[in-house]
Amino acid sequence: MSGSLAGLAALVLPQLPASWSKTLRAQVAAQPTLISSALPPGSDAVPNVVAEPRPAPIDSVVRPYLAMSQLSYSLTEHVLAKHQAAVRYKQAVAIAQQALNLRQQGNSVELKRQEIALWQDAVSALGTIPSDTPEYVQAQAKIKEYSTIATVVNRYLERQQSAFLKPIAAAGGNGSAVRIGLCQLGTTECRSFQGNVPPVSLASLVKLPLAVALMHQVTNAKASLDELIYIDPANFTENAQGAKIFVEKTYTLREVMVRMITESNNIATNQLIDYMGYDAINAALKAEGFTGTSVGHKLVGSKTFPKTMGAGLNRSTADELTQMMMRIYSFTKDSDEEILNALVGQYDLDFGYRALVKEKPNIFWIGEKTGQNSRVIGSTVAFKVGDERYVMTVTIDKSKSQGRLRQIIRDVARHVLDHGPLDQSSTAPKIARNF
Repeated sequence: MSGSLAGLAALVLPQLPASWSKTLRAQVAAQPTLISSALPPGSDAVPNVVAEPRPAPIDSVVRPYLAMSQLSYSLTEHVLAKHQAAVRYKQAVAIAQQALNLRQQGNSVELKRQEIALWQDAVSALGTIPSDTPEYVQAQAKIKEYSTIATVVNRYLERQQSAFLKPIAAAGGNGSAVRIGLCQLGTTECRSFQGNVPPVSLASLVKLPLAVALMHQVTNAKASLDELIYIDPANFTENAQGAKIFVEKTYTLREVMVRMITESNNIATNQLIDYMGYDAINAALKAEGFTGTSVGHKLVGSKTFPKTMGAGLNRSTADELTQMMMRIYSFTKDSDEEILNALVGQYDLDFGYRALVKEKPNIFWIGEKTGQNSRVIGSTVAFKVGDERYVMTVTIDKSKSQGRLRQIIRDVARHVLDHGPLDQSSTAPKIARNF
């Protein structure tokens, strides 16, 4: 080893991690001197005349230099990484301070959006700090702290943006009985008033999640819409006038699903529940991301119960029903068009359609699923304002007032018309806008 290389090793080795210096010492120790390589095997004495040294292999000469170069490069990278970690940590703390400073400027929607963005930027910066740097532990603690703050501020913003729904819900009756969910198609912008609180009953609104569950089965090749199914007399109950599904008859799965929606057909609903089974229905809904929705019993008309009613609950929320409509009207799956066509063909036009029909040309109704029994009245409806599409779900517990339901739907749609899109920073995707 040359004197310069040995000197470099003497300076660098003490500064290296133990595992690195051990490796280097082993490599250096493995290099023979030129004199010893020239001695005969087994010789333990130096001859009187030094033998002409044999040229050392290129590899044995270059290897120590390569080893030192690699270790020097690694050491430099390690030092730089530590420096960058410290810089990123300080930058993240500075960004967090900017978020706090925004609070002194007010509580407007725009300021809250900026604050949330800053907290998220701080979290992102902290997430890049390597685990082998001194700042890592502190960074992880700050990630939890800043993420929690961002969540709290976001909830505050959601309540602030949804505040207009409260007086709409309270007009004409008990506001605590009302649930409202509203979303703009093609965006992540939604508004909610008690939208995460289940109504006391779903009534025929349960037919929407049933259709979603069936389409999940179709998409995953567990069912075919062209399959013929028999309508069991055990599933008989009363239907609305004009319903076309009859017991002891055979229909395609597509027709059963479509008539369940368009006619709000109870017999079709009960047969689909038997066809899929409760476990498969609820597993499909969970797989689709609707964890707050479940189907546990069949439907009853005016007085006749099906022979096997079911002992569970039919449960969902305005928020999840609205998200289902969002998925359907955004064409996220090929099968969504099957449900959408049924929603557009809805026979019952007394709720959302009647609420909005006189609002044309400013507001257009584009589809709906209604529900009503002795415990609840509600509708999940799609509508258009200008170039943007929206979906809304409204339910009223312990009410039979179609007039009040229509007024809530109308007032929410008018608010959107008067105040502009929920998301004013972007436009909806072309596929949704062209529907």
